[in-house]
Amino acid sequence: MTAQRGAAELRPARMAAETDPVLAGLREAWTLLQEELGDGHDDAPSFGGKLLRPRFAASVAGTAGSGGPGSPFWFAALAIQLAHEASLLHDDVVDGAELRRREPTLVKRGGVGAALIEGDRLLARGYAAALRTGSLEFATAFAHAVDRTIAGERAQARAAGRKLDEDGARALARGKSGELFGAALAAGAILDRAADQEELAELGRKVGTFYQRVDDLLDFCPAAATGKDPFADVERGLWTWPQAHLPSGAHPRALFHRRDGSVPALRALAALEAEGRKLLVRLQVRLPWAHALHDGVRGWIRTAGEGVGRELEARRAGPEVPVKGRSEGSLSHDPRDILKRHGRSFHFASHLLSREVRGPMTRLYAFCRTVDDAVDRAPDSQVAEAQLHHLLRRARTAYDEGVSSVPLLTEVMAEMREAKVPFRLVEELVEGVRMDLHPTRYETMEELEVYTHRVAGVVGLWIAGLAGVRDPWAQEMAGEMGRAMQLTNIARDVGEDLRMGRVYLPQDLLERHGVEVDALEAVARGGGEVSPGFAAVLEELMCRADAGYGAASQALPHLPPGYRRAMAVAARVYQGIHREIRRSGYDTLRHRAYTGGFRKVRLAGGALKELREAERRVGG
Repeated sequence: MTAQRGAAELRPARMAAETDPVLAGLREAWTLLQEELGDGHDDAPSFGGKLLRPRFAASVAGTAGSGGPGSPFWFAALAIQLAHEASLLHDDVVDGAELRRREPTLVKRGGVGAALIEGDRLLARGYAAALRTGSLEFATAFAHAVDRTIAGERAQARAAGRKLDEDGARALARGKSGELFGAALAAGAILDRAADQEELAELGRKVGTFYQRVDDLLDFCPAAATGKDPFADVERGLWTWPQAHLPSGAHPRALFHRRDGSVPALRALAALEAEGRKLLVRLQVRLPWAHALHDGVRGWIRTAGEGVGRELEARRAGPEVPVKGRSEGSLSHDPRDILKRHGRSFHFASHLLSREVRGPMTRLYAFCRTVDDAVDRAPDSQVAEAQLHHLLRRARTAYDEGVSSVPLLTEVMAEMREAKVPFRLVEELVEGVRMDLHPTRYETMEELEVYTHRVAGVVGLWIAGLAGVRDPWAQEMAGEMGRAMQLTNIARDVGEDLRMGRVYLPQDLLERHGVEVDALEAVARGGGEVSPGFAAVLEELMCRADAGYGAASQALPHLPPGYRRAMAVAARVYQGIHREIRRSGYDTLRHRAYTGGFRKVRLAGGALKELREAERRVGG
C-alpha cells in the first residue's frame, strides 16, 4: 500500500458534481470509457444515491493517491458502482418494487423488460471499466465479487420460507452486500499491488454485511421512510435476522408488538448497535485516515436507531396500544397500493379488467385484505376479536345506511348493495377469518371446505354478484374458483402456516400418506428432507384444486366481457403455482413457490387463447 493512502477526508455524500471529487471522478471515467467503446452519446447512469462504495474506496485509498479522473482507480470505482446500480435494477425486478430512493423504479415506469436491459447494460459497462484499469488482478477480484453477489441473491431466493440460523443469515448478507464493499475497500491496494489487499477486502465484507443488516431491520420500519417499499422481504417469504428476536411462531410483522414487557425490535436494535460499535472501533484502529468510512458506519448506527424510534412512535408501542384502530387504518390506505403490495397475481391480471370494473374489484380486494390483517397483524386473539367485531359493525352500518367515516368502506358497501350482493357474504368472510384465531385440525376435506368456502368461495360469489351474474350454476362456479385458489394457497404456505400454529392439511389426508405434523414442523425448522408422503399429500391437494379450476373455467365465457379475461388470467397464474411447487420438490415447508414475471406472461397468453376458444364454442 502506498503511503499516499492515509490522506484527506471526503466530504458528505450528495454534493454537487463541481465540488464532489467522487462524483466528478465517476462521471469523467464514464465519459472516457464510452468514448473508447464508441458509445460516446450513450445515456449515462444517474449515479444516484450516496455512492457509498466508490466513496469508501476513495476514503481508504486516499484521494491524493487516487490520481486524476482518468486514472485506473476511478475506472475501478466506476466498475463497482455500475455493478451495484445493475444489482438494484435486478432486485427491483425480483421484488416487484415500485420505489427506490423515493422515486418510482424503472420497473414501475418502463416495465420488467426495460429494467432488465438497463441492468445488463450497466453490468457490461462495469466489466469494461474493470478491464480499463489495466489490472488483471482487479478485474479478477471484481468478477469474483459480482459472482459472489449473484450467488448471495440466489441463496436468499432458495432460502425463502425457511428460518435461518445466525451464521446462515450472515452468510446471505455477506454475499448480497459484503462482496462489492470488499472489492471497494481493497481496490486501491489491488491496483498498488500492496500486501494488505485481502485484509482490506475482508474488512469491506464486514462493512457490507453490517450495512445489509441495518437495511434488514429498516425493512420492518415503514415510518423510517427509507425510500423503498417496506416489508419487501417479508412479502417474498424471506427470513432475515431481525425475526430471530421474535417469539417462536410469531408473525414477522409482530416485531414491534409488545411481548412480555418488551418490544422485540428494541432487542434487535441493541444487538445491531453493539455490532456496529465494535466494527467502528476496528475500522478506526486499522484505517484511522478513512474518515468517510467511519462516518458511514456511524451514520448507519444512527439511522437504525432513528428508524426504530420513528416506527415505535408511529405505532404508539410504548403505552400498550400497539395496534389500536388498525383495521380502520388499513382501509384508509389507497386500495391500489394494497393490491400492488399484497396481490401480485391479481394485480397482474387486473390490467385486463375493463376500466369501469377495475375500481370496484380493487376496492373489494383491499377490503378483504383488511379483514385478513385484522387477525394476522393483531398481537393476540383478544385484540383480533375486537377488531373483527368493530369492522363488521362498521360494514353493516355502511351497507344499511350508505355512510361511513372511512371512504373506502362506504364505497365497497355501496357497490355491494347496488349490485344486490347480500351482506351475509361479509359475515361469512369475517367468520372464516375468525376461524384462524383458534386454529383446529381439520379432520376431513369436507371440514376444510367449510373454511375455504368462507375465506375464498364467498369472494368468488361476491365478484360474480358485482358482475351481475344471476345464474345459479355460474355463481357456484365462481365460488368453486375461489375455493380452488384457497387450496393452492394452503399447498403453497404449509411451512408459513405451521410457524403461525396453523395446520390446514386434513388429518385423514395426512394419515392416508403416513405423514405426522411433528415431522413436518421439524423439516420446516430446517432439518431433514421432504418425505414422499408429504409430496403425495400436496399432489392430492393440488389435483383437487386443478379439478376446481377446470370446472370453474367453463363458466368464464358467461361472465360479462369486462371481467372474463382478468378472471381467466388470474386463475391460470394462480394455478401455475402448482408447477413451481412440483419444481421445488414439494418443499413448501421451507420455500414459498411463486410464478415469476415471464412465467406469468406465458400463462396469461395460454389462458386468453383458451378463453377465446371457449367463447367461440358458446357463441359469447
